[in-house]
Amino acid sequence: MPWTNASIVLNSRDLTSGQYNNCNFNAKNQNIIQGQIHSISVNEVNFPYDIPNVQLNTTDRFDLYAFPGDLPGDPAFSVQIPAGFYSGIELAAAITAEILLQGAAQPTPVIAANLPECTYDIISHRFSFTLAAPVANPLLWGFASSYTYPVALLPAQRNTLGKDIFSIMGYPQSDVPPSVALNAPFISGSAPLAFTQYIDICSPQLCKGQRFRDGSTTNLARRSDVICRLYISNNVSIQEEEGDRPFIINRQFFNARVMKWTTDNSVGTIDIQLYDDVGQPLQTSWIPRPYQITFNCYEKDTDGDDNALTNKLKELIGGAASYM
Repeated sequence: MPWTNASIVLNSRDLTSGQYNNCNFNAKNQNIIQGQIHSISVNEVNFPYDIPNVQLNTTDRFDLYAFPGDLPGDPAFSVQIPAGFYSGIELAAAITAEILLQGAAQPTPVIAANLPECTYDIISHRFSFTLAAPVANPLLWGFASSYTYPVALLPAQRNTLGKDIFSIMGYPQSDVPPSVALNAPFISGSAPLAFTQYIDICSPQLCKGQRFRDGSTTNLARRSDVICRLYISNNVSIQEEEGDRPFIINRQFFNARVMKWTTDNSVGTIDIQLYDDVGQPLQTSWIPRPYQITFNCYEKDTDGDDNALTNKLKELIGGAASYM
């Protein structure tokens, strides 16, 4: 077991190449830490969570189309929300306002009573689409998005990121986009709202000495070189929903992963990669604040080796003396 340790204190602002979710550090071509390093572990992470839940081209849009009976028809339009942090109530209000705006802008304007409105229940954490007022012959509305309800309506906007605006709103994934007569509400499940439920912090460089790889219960998640998983939550029980406002996550890891290092070798470079909960590089709509990581570096137990050698010599000398 290593007998002493030193710290590596890393700040993302000190990167020598790369970007926010894929950084490289080399301390200006010098060793980051010098010594006979035995193993490395994560001690503490300080991470400003500046990841908006509504992000450009990912979780900011869906398509809405209406048809009488079973025949597709007009209107068909895209609902797009400006990127930013939204509470459930704010997101529902923004969606409703955009639907009203787009409906009125159609070649044949749609009256507000025929357009869906979105609401959010702060108790159940669920969204619903319904008509503002009952109408005699409501239109049948179809919902489409790039991941949860994919259709060929706007193929250029489809993505494979495993999330879109409906997934953060709590709607279940389906291969068949729903078509709903909104005289009854179209209700979601419990909405996560946060863009990602956790961040996997990975480092192929620090994990290069491992003899076996990490595992995961999903094919979507990052599987290897995970030095820690940072959950998007506070350490105390609160009523607020994490992820719909910027906040700072601070974690101390009492049972941290220990990464084997090459004995008698210093640490010259470190790479840090950030992945979201579907295994994609973590995205943000604007420049975030720097994050910090503290590592513990354990030194090879050279004193222990010397003592063992001394004891062995004493044993040999004592054995030889018994024959004299």
